Amino acid sequence: MTPKIISVCNLKGGAGKSTIAVNIACAIERQHSGACVLVDADKQATASIWAESGQLSVRVLSKVLQEAKPEDRYPGMLWITQIKGLAEKNDFIVIDLPPGLRFSLAAVTAVSDLVLIPVNPSGIDFHATASFIDLIQKSREVRGSEKPECLIVPNRLDRRTTIAQKLSLYEQFGEPIAPAIGMRTSFAYAFDHGQWIGDFAPGSVAHREIQQLLDHIANGAAAPAAGEAINSPS
Repeated sequence: MTPKIISVCNLKGGAGKSTIAVNIACAIERQHSGACVLVDADKQATASIWAESGQLSVRVLSKVLQEAKPEDRYPGMLWITQIKGLAEKNDFIVIDLPPGLRFSLAAVTAVSDLVLIPVNPSGIDFHATASFIDLIQKSREVRGSEKPECLIVPNRLDRRTTIAQKLSLYEQFGEPIAPAIGMRTSFAYAFDHGQWIGDFAPGSVAHREIQQLLDHIANGAAAPAAGEAINSPS
């Protein structure tokens, strides 16, 4: 039931897109061996750097999505063709997208089945997310479809934060909310070792959070209760 093309995107940088993209792609690959490919569409190439040691369990391909010009009639059309070509040969595509897109966002919403939007607990992130979700909702009207689906991922929450403190802000977007992911040092260490969290720290809190996110994507599993705290540093 997992969507075929999953894009991980936020207009603002620093939201943890690459961490979510790499770990979700590897988690899908672990469950469906040989069926997933991770597309690094960001010129910063974080996912590609993560994969340099060859220890990630998923293939990583570079298909950079450049920002389009305002006058471009069909922004990102070549990139859309590349992604669709990959989708014909692979069961699942996870795309790590660059921040700051504007005119090329049409390409993202046109090709994606699901857009994951990592959101940090800051006012700046909420403003950027509101603009992005508005574009996604307009894209559905253009496509005449419920796609792309959208899932807000509360990310990098610290131990002092409860979901209740942020839930009302997330709910204002009118889109589904995923289980939260905490501020975990193990994600940074996993990157340093060129591994995904399931290989670097199997069974850890961080690993369980990624698995909960994947379960939510695939099955619509319940998000944490409103009073639940992000209370483990692992």
